[in-house]
Amino acid sequence: MTRFLRLISRSLVGKFIALGVMFMIIPAILYMKFAKADAERQDFLLRSLQIEGRHAAEALEPILTKIDGRSLHNAAQKIGNFPNDQVRIKLLLRPSGQSNAFFLVAVSPASLSTDLDQERQRLSDTGILARLDESCAGTKPLAVHYAASSGKDELLTSISPLHTNAGCWVIITSYGLEDLAGSSLARPFSEAPEVRLAMLLYAAIILLTVMAVIGTMVDLRSFTKLARQIRQGGKASAETFSEVTAIPELIPVAGEFDRMVDTLNASARAMCEAAEDNVHAFKGPIAALTQSIEPLRHPAKDDPRARQALEVIEQTLTRLTDLVQGVQRLDETAANLINASLQNIDLTRLTRDMADAFQRVHGSHGIQIVAKETGKAWVTATEDSLETVLENLLDNAVDFSPEGGTITMTVTTVDSMVRLIVEDEGLGVPVDQLELIFRRNFSSRPVEGRSMQMDTPHFGIGLAIVRRTVEILGGHIRAENRPEGGLKITIDFPAA
Repeated sequence: MTRFLRLISRSLVGKFIALGVMFMIIPAILYMKFAKADAERQDFLLRSLQIEGRHAAEALEPILTKIDGRSLHNAAQKIGNFPNDQVRIKLLLRPSGQSNAFFLVAVSPASLSTDLDQERQRLSDTGILARLDESCAGTKPLAVHYAASSGKDELLTSISPLHTNAGCWVIITSYGLEDLAGSSLARPFSEAPEVRLAMLLYAAIILLTVMAVIGTMVDLRSFTKLARQIRQGGKASAETFSEVTAIPELIPVAGEFDRMVDTLNASARAMCEAAEDNVHAFKGPIAALTQSIEPLRHPAKDDPRARQALEVIEQTLTRLTDLVQGVQRLDETAANLINASLQNIDLTRLTRDMADAFQRVHGSHGIQIVAKETGKAWVTATEDSLETVLENLLDNAVDFSPEGGTITMTVTTVDSMVRLIVEDEGLGVPVDQLELIFRRNFSSRPVEGRSMQMDTPHFGIGLAIVRRTVEILGGHIRAENRPEGGLKITIDFPAA
């Protein structure tokens, strides 16, 4: 339940689903309530009309108890003068000794005598005459649609029997559909103009809501598709976020996305240009210094201090050259990856191939490189970027591994992430420097325990390249010391 509430409170789709559920539940609840109220109202109204029909029967009873022709004339006149001008009354008689033959004696409002047969036939068509035998056993309410001979539709509302020596008299009351009572009984509340208008407005609200939801989801999917194209293939698409947006309120957001993409592209170009400019700017002074010390080698041959100074200068120039090249690689790697064309790559296969390649090079020094795998693990990246990550991680692990040490690379899938773990058996890193080893120009590992053949100086560029590459690919990197000794670096990539 908590997870469901969190989904509704945070997710746009969750809110849309909850809104759709409410759109279905609320009308159902209201309909049931209104239907129940309408049924109670109709029942009350029918009973009221039945009482009114009973009053008509009671008013006619003194006349109908007489059986002469005069009484029939008085009954017809009494019906015609009935005080309620909305009620229609039909008087029928089933003579004594007959089982189901009813005759129409009089109607109100009065009809021509020639119309009585037509009126009786219309009553017979409704099936009401077949029910009069049952009605003679007791008063019953009705709600039967009836087309009178006058051309106006009526609703038969009640049947009131009266037993006399002449037979069974039946007084049928009805109302015209144009009257309020008749109209409300003949038509369900769902067909009322007000209810239909409310249903139409509710349908319009649902339609507008669905259009808003669909429009928003379509725009979000367009945003996602275009962003994926830009991330995986650089600025290859001619479309912009503003062009794929159909909702006016999202155009300012789309414009900001377009400007952000332009800024990233401009930053990538600036990084490449700056890297090249810096290299060219440093190459000249470094080359001049290198050439300038050549004439000093011969005079300093016999002076130990001068010879030592020249060696320091040469080492410094070599370090400076390596630093310049490392910084260039760092900036170019990040800049090129921003606009690179990404694809789905099996990190397991690439890790196995890289382990085999490093094993062939460093196996003779007693270092074992093992690649553990649990199946294919796809990552959205470039082959070069992942190779750069693996190469720098293995170079770092090899340089600090002891003779006969083992380097283990493990690729697993954890939830929606692909996890790469590289472990060595060196002396690890001081705890307070674990976060610093990924910074540019920072290098800290004890030299004790390193392979004797690995004496290349470290300038803190390799792991900095790894971190920047991983972060551009949307991943995370962290380092920790192994309890049994050595360093463990864990990288989580988004699964493709």
